[in-house]
Amino acid sequence: MTIFKQISIVTLIALLTACGGGDGDGAVSTGTGSSTGTSNAPQDESTGTSSNSATMLVDTSGGEAVIPPTVTSSATSMSSMSVPSSFSYNPNVSQSFVVDVSGYAASNATITLYRAFTENNNGTYSADYNSSIATALLINGQGTIDIVNTTSQYYLLAEVWFDDGTSPIQKRIPNTDTSWIW
Repeated sequence: MTIFKQISIVTLIALLTACGGGDGDGAVSTGTGSSTGTSNAPQDESTGTSSNSATMLVDTSGGEAVIPPTVTSSATSMSSMSVPSSFSYNPNVSQSFVVDVSGYAASNATITLYRAFTENNNGTYSADYNSSIATALLINGQGTIDIVNTTSQYYLLAEVWFDDGTSPIQKRIPNTDTSWIW
């Protein structure tokens, strides 16, 4: 074996050893350019959903979402279909959501909106933290969060975590609401 081959093999073994994976128990990095921050909420590692909803308070005020009726057609081909001129092909809606929870706690807080969540038996919700769409800071319990939502998303879940340790709060927000005052 030539010296070049021996050096190549040793280098290759060193590279493969250095690229070895971990045991999966290491910390996960969110990157330095992330604007969403991190949550102190406990998570179920297998699904990314919250698991400690016993201390979570829920604001049950609010309305119901507007869910359009299912459209039926007697058309049998694309050429026989007609689309109303008011129909929008854009499924995205920009929205500003005004939040004022200073009546509950006036400390600084973080609000996060989630697309996916489930209702628990005790009336709280478990957010799928992988479905977060926006996060914003609330100064003295007040702020605005800007989102781009889809027209088929009828409810969002809002979670507010306070900096002073006040119990966090949740609210299921229908697509008809533009503010949350509590």
